[in-house]
Amino acid sequence: MDNGSFLTLPEVVSSLESPVVMMTANRGFLDLLHNLLFSIQRFHLRINLVIVCEDKSSYRNLSNGVRGLSIPYLVVLTHLNESVRNATRYGSANYLDLVQKRVSYLKLFVESGLDVLYIDADIVLLGDPFRHFEKKADLIVANEYRKGNNFCTCFLFLRAKRIVRTFLDEWLGALPNDTRGNQKTFNKVIRRDDFKKKITKQVLPANVFVSGMTFRESTTPWWKRKPQPALVHANWMIGRENKRGMFKQAGLWFVPKGRMSL
Repeated sequence: MDNGSFLTLPEVVSSLESPVVMMTANRGFLDLLHNLLFSIQRFHLRINLVIVCEDKSSYRNLSNGVRGLSIPYLVVLTHLNESVRNATRYGSANYLDLVQKRVSYLKLFVESGLDVLYIDADIVLLGDPFRHFEKKADLIVANEYRKGNNFCTCFLFLRAKRIVRTFLDEWLGALPNDTRGNQKTFNKVIRRDDFKKKITKQVLPANVFVSGMTFRESTTPWWKRKPQPALVHANWMIGRENKRGMFKQAGLWFVPKGRMSL
């Protein structure tokens, strides 16, 4: 692959069909992204999947294909500044750069008339999430807690509506004040009176769209839980190895042995 052959999101967005599922990749978290992709392959979910790569190394890896993975996806390189290749520490400057750029990607999809679902790499899907979505909802978001609301931007669906574009502009504009990533700002902006009244929001049930905190409240194996989880998120823990360890211990590591291609 020549250095001049990297596709970027602005080059392809006009050719995409709605809805789009967006993921992001960097070299440091490729194993988790592979696991997410293999989790989707288990139940043959048909999606328009776009993976935005934050470095050329992850672009090459995914463009070359992941052994044993058959679901189709489109790989693009970030059109913004390339980010660090390695795993990043929560709250670090590199971490902030990675997560805040995602809002710009979402904005580009919505401005192009595309509904978009963003899924973070440290998630596994255990069923079709779209069957839980309300058609009237402009914005669909996971919740961190069973009680109370702390919306999680690691699983976020946006419809291509004018009010959503306005919301994204405000969220993007407020990011320089967010020292933790993008979630604190999201929660602050979405609670403003103008967006409360104008955006139809659906908050997904925390016992179906399960955060790491909620998941660890029970020792029941995920396949025996009622209701059945649609996803599990390995958040509320720091470090790639800890996230990977949680998935493996819980029976949620779906990468076949010997098929990790890094």
